[in-house]
Formats: sequence, structure tokens, C-alpha cells
Amino acid sequence: MIDIMMSTFNGARFLSEQIDSILSQDHAEFRLLVRDDGSSDDTIGILNAYASRDRRVVRLNDELGNLGASASFFVLIARSEANLLMLSDQDDAWLPDKISRTLDRMNDLIEQHGNETPLAVFTDLKVVDENLEVVNESFWEYQKLDPSISRDWRSLLAQNVVTGCTLMINRASKSAVLPCELSGMQHDHWIAAKIAKLGHIGFVAEPTVLYRQHGANVEGARKVDLFYLFSKMLKLPAAISAYRRTARTFGDISAARLIGKKLALNLKRLS
Repeated sequence: MIDIMMSTFNGARFLSEQIDSILSQDHAEFRLLVRDDGSSDDTIGILNAYASRDRRVVRLNDELGNLGASASFFVLIARSEANLLMLSDQDDAWLPDKISRTLDRMNDLIEQHGNETPLAVFTDLKVVDENLEVVNESFWEYQKLDPSISRDWRSLLAQNVVTGCTLMINRASKSAVLPCELSGMQHDHWIAAKIAKLGHIGFVAEPTVLYRQHGANVEGARKVDLFYLFSKMLKLPAAISAYRRTARTFGDISAARLIGKKLALNLKRLS
């Protein structure tokens, strides 16, 4: 069984379209496990309506309140007992074969490395506007990202190329990623870097998600150009303490080497 984990927060505008895209997948054996992070719009009403008519939709009730997206996803991961786990945003749309294509790649990894090894699979995305009109056919091309970076955990730690809403991980990965020891790191970056260090990551080089860009994105896609990368590099001095914490937590890499990798990988994106 597969658990698809979704954390919601005031997502009523696009939520139904996303849930419909998940429920219409060509692989139907899954549970959509949803945790609301304190919505004040109609998000909970929408979730309850879907749960009442489709047993695959399960709303997780707790008293934890608003945790923020990353912490909320870690609560969902901890509560799942499924053999395979997927992450979902509340405002995208999944292409009909997202689960099956990701599962095929995961099964390849399981055959190669065994199911007791932490494993993850991620995919490319199509960048779309709020009306699902295509902005770019490939998020990787739009952001000038090299997915093969995921094979080296140190490079992946310096530059995350794994988008959380495309992730599938196996059950063995839970012990690798829980608990998250770096509160300032995005959940998908932590998950990807830990699994890359302790296990193996594969990817599907075709889009499986319509990655919707709108005014309320927590994270989003920006076209990479010289100005974008220059603005990122200007933030490096202020982030030195964060790089030091990251290096201490992961070990086997210094903060200076991590920053050096970050600079080199960003410069490569301009070539």
C-alpha cells in the first residue's frame, strides 16, 4: 500500500482540483492521508466532503495546531505505516500516471538495493500558471537543475534538486529522516540529503506533476538567470551559521567545502 501525504493550509482555492487529480490516478491502491495545519478558509470542509465519499481520503486529526509545512509533513511521515510514502502539495495537479511511473522506478531500486535500504525517487515537473497553462515543459530546464546531483549527497546537500511534491520514499527511509535535526531546512531537502547519504536515490526524467505557480506558493519556481543567482550568492554570508550547523549534523563535510560546492554548482547553472 502507498500513503500519499498532504499537508494543507488555507488551500481551498485549488484543493479540489489537486485531490481529483490524485483520485483519478491509473494506480488506485493508495491512501491519501491529509493533515490540516490550521486553515481558516473552507479547506477542512472540502477535506471532510472528500473523506465522506471516498474511503481512500483520510484526514488526520491531532491537537498540534499550526506547525508550518515542513514540520507538518514530518508528523504525517511518522504516522504512516505504509510500505511506500509519497508527498503531495495542496495546489498542484498530478498527471494521471504519476504514481505508476514513480512506482516503476522505485521497484527498480528495490530490485537493485533491497527494501531494507533507504530509497527515494523523484521526478521532473511542468511549470504552469494558476490556470494550469504551461510556462515551461521542464522545471529542471527552467531552473537549470541537474538531477544527477542527487547521486552525491554532499552536492545534494549544497544544492537541492529534489522537489518534495514528486517524492516517493520507502518505509526503510523513515528511520533515516526522522527526526529532522535541522529546523531551518526544508523537509524535501532534509529527506533527500539523508536518503542520499544512507541509501540511494533514483529519478524519472519526465514530468509527473503540473507545478502550479500563484501568489501564495510556499515554495515556487523562478527562471534562473544571472540576477537570480547573484541574489542567491549575496545571501551566503548571512547563512554561514546555517551551513556550519548543517555540516556538523551531516558530518564528513566542512561548512567551507559546503559553501564552495554551492558556489560551484550555481556558477555551473550559468554555463
